[in-house]
Amino acid sequence: MRIETLLSGIHNKANGEKAWPPLLMFKALLLQSWYRLSDPGLKKQLARDLLFRRFVGLNLADNVPDHSPV
Repeated sequence: MRIETLLSGIHNKANGEKAWPPLLMFKALLLQSWYRLSDPGLKKQLARDLLFRRFVGLNLADNVPDHSPV
């Protein structure tokens, strides 16, 4: 079974900000684990590393997920 299928049940709530796509977040968490990055460290790498951006599916113009819920 493909990971996209397993994550397809995760979706946005009706209220609040739009959530990041589950597959993008899963891939970002993989990178965070593999490279032993903190939440701010992951955000920094996603902002500046083209290979990280490509792996998770972000274009150059896309914002990166914020490590802070506020």
